[in-house]
Amino acid sequence: MSLRARAPLALVVSSLAACGDGIVTRGLEEPLAVHDAQFIEGPLPGSPPDQALVPPRPTAATTELTFLRPRLADVPFFGWTTLDAVSVAAQIEGLGRGYWVVPTGAPDPTVQGEPVRQWRFVADLHDSLPPGRHRLLVAATDAAGTTGSQVASTLCINRRVPDNGNVCDPKKAPPELVISLIWDRPVDLDLLVVTPNSEIVASRSPSKGLAADQKVNRNALDKNAPGVGFLDADSNESCRIDGRQIENVVFADRPDPGSYLVYVNLHDACGQPSTRYGVSRHTRSAGAEPGTFSVVETDRTHGTLVALEANGSTRLGTFVAELVVP
Repeated sequence: MSLRARAPLALVVSSLAACGDGIVTRGLEEPLAVHDAQFIEGPLPGSPPDQALVPPRPTAATTELTFLRPRLADVPFFGWTTLDAVSVAAQIEGLGRGYWVVPTGAPDPTVQGEPVRQWRFVADLHDSLPPGRHRLLVAATDAAGTTGSQVASTLCINRRVPDNGNVCDPKKAPPELVISLIWDRPVDLDLLVVTPNSEIVASRSPSKGLAADQKVNRNALDKNAPGVGFLDADSNESCRIDGRQIENVVFADRPDPGSYLVYVNLHDACGQPSTRYGVSRHTRSAGAEPGTFSVVETDRTHGTLVALEANGSTRLGTFVAELVVP
């Protein structure tokens, strides 16, 4: 006999449809925070996805984005359910205190085979979502409050520090060295690294050791010449707030030996009184299994800058660390 769970999901469908553009604030500290949705504490209803299929059920769940990371906003998720479903519930397996509920949409005549209706939601990925492989679990509920089988979709949550996909595939070699700056307020803060030969890697000079074509390949690090270092992005440039608040100087291969001087400069406070920051070093290491790699974080330094220290990049800024490459 198949077991089907009964849950109060159907009771919230009418209120969801009437909630308009307002965002429900409960659960916003969850690893997955869904816009315009009902948050319910407790385990996700329905039978696990590896058991026999029981309606009502989702038939698919996916996202339109190929690169996911903590602190990423407005991530679109979508999928389909059997026609008898009036709502879907979603959570990331094993994380958080509950799940999110949204109503299903209209039947989708473009899908061949079993008749289905589409569902869709937009979510934010919170800082608390640990990098690595996770499963998004989705369950469907009918008008009587009956929930059938769950469906699972694998998600790769990348590190905020570039790692060449290593967190989800340990056989991929991460960069040899990454110097990373993170901060907590929407300000234009810049990372500057002075190399042993006095070159500066920063927003105004974002690379060193370029190949003959003078281009940096940020997507295929192995295509760069040995020793190339580059800034991955200029976050919150000129107070165009992007929400990332992280900058990384990346060396895919072992950089030249010597001392690397790290500075943090407040280009523009963007109306904020201050910001706290952290600088850290991330190096490639051998993994636990043969042929695998890991990332080791060391040399973490913290500090605070106030608005009066903003200087429009007229100077290097605050010296925070000397990192030695043997």
